[in-house]
Amino acid sequence: MKTCVVVALNQKTRDFVAVSLKALEMEAVLLASLGELRPTLETVSVCGILLELATAITASARDKKDTPELFDLYPSAKFRLLDNEVRILGDTLPGFVDKCRQFNPRTIRREFRKVSYLAVYLSADETFKDAEKVVTADISTGGCFVYSAREWEPGSRVWLKFLGEEAVVCGTVCSSQPWGNNKLLPGIGIKLDTSIPRFG
Repeated sequence: MKTCVVVALNQKTRDFVAVSLKALEMEAVLLASLGELRPTLETVSVCGILLELATAITASARDKKDTPELFDLYPSAKFRLLDNEVRILGDTLPGFVDKCRQFNPRTIRREFRKVSYLAVYLSADETFKDAEKVVTADISTGGCFVYSAREWEPGSRVWLKFLGEEAVVCGTVCSSQPWGNNKLLPGIGIKLDTSIPRFG
C-alpha cells in the first residue's frame, strides 16, 4: 500500500484524513507542521503530500521559505475539512489518491539543493546538434533538476553546457516529469558524473 504525507496542526484533523485515506487504500504519515516535512521525506518513501490550508497559512516564514520546492517533487494538494469531508482544492480526494498511485514512491536527497536558475543547453549526445535550451530549477554538488518539454527516459545519458562556460558536464536521468501535469514541474532530475562548475 502506498503512503501519503498529511500535514495539519490539529490531531483530530490528521486522524480524520488518515482514516479517509485508509478507506481509499492509502497509508498516511501524519505531521503537525511544515518544519517536519523535509526530514520526513529524506527517510520515508511517499507518493504524495496533503497540506491543510489553515496549516499552510499559519506556518512560520522560515518553513514557508524552506519547503515550496518539496511540493513540486510529488503530487500535492491543499485541503480543508468541511461537513466531515476532506475537500481538496481543485480536485477530489479519490482523484488525488489516483494521482498518487501513478507516482513511484521516493525519498528526497539529503544533500543540500540550492534553488538556482541557470541557462543551459541540454543534449542527448556530446555534439549538441539538437540541444534544447533549458533552465535549471535547483542544483547540488552532484545533480540538478532542469525544466524540459521533451520526453526523457530514466537511465538516459544527457549532456549539459552552461551558458558562458566552456565546460560540459554529463550525467544520467534519474527522474522524469512529462509536460502537461499541472501538479508537477515538467523536466528531469539528473545525477551528474562530475560537479556543476558554478556550484561544486
